[in-house]
Amino acid sequence: MMQEHHVTIRVMRREDAVSIVAMARELAASVADPAPALTVSDLTRDGFGPERWFDCLVAEAGNRMVGYVLFCRGFEAHTARRRLWIGDLYVRAEARRHGAGRALIAAVARHALQQGCDAVYWELWRENRSGEAFFQSVHGAEAEDIATMRFDKARLQAIAASK
Repeated sequence: MMQEHHVTIRVMRREDAVSIVAMARELAASVADPAPALTVSDLTRDGFGPERWFDCLVAEAGNRMVGYVLFCRGFEAHTARRRLWIGDLYVRAEARRHGAGRALIAAVARHALQQGCDAVYWELWRENRSGEAFFQSVHGAEAEDIATMRFDKARLQAIAASK
C-alpha cells in the first residue's frame, strides 16, 4: 500500500527507460496481454533524438516512479486539426487511487492544448475493466463514430509489395 505522497509529473529521461519497460510489462500482465517486445534500446532509440516518435511523461511519488503515459502526435486532414494519441497509460497497482493517473492525464491535456490540439485519443482493451473505469472517471468517451482499424506487419509487407 502506498502512503499518501504528492505526485509529480515530469518528462521521461534516458535513465527512466528500465523502469518504463518494466511498467510496460506490468501493464501487459495486468490485462492478460502477452509481454511487450519493448526493450530499453527501443525506448531510447524512439524516445530521444532527431527521429523521436513519441513523448513520455512519468509520475513520481515519494521518490519512486509509479506510472507513465506515452503519446504521439497525429494530424487529421478532414478537420485540419492536431491530435494526440495515447499509446500507453499505466499506474502501478499500489499507487492507484492516489492521483497519479489523473495527474498524467492532466499533463497530457495541458500538452495537447499547448500544441493546439483539439482532441486526445487512445485505445482501450475491451477486457481492461479498471482502465475503462478510470477513463470514465475522467469523463473519457468512446468515439462511437470511429472504428480503430489496422494493418499488421505481414499485411503491410503484402500491400507494399503490390503494384
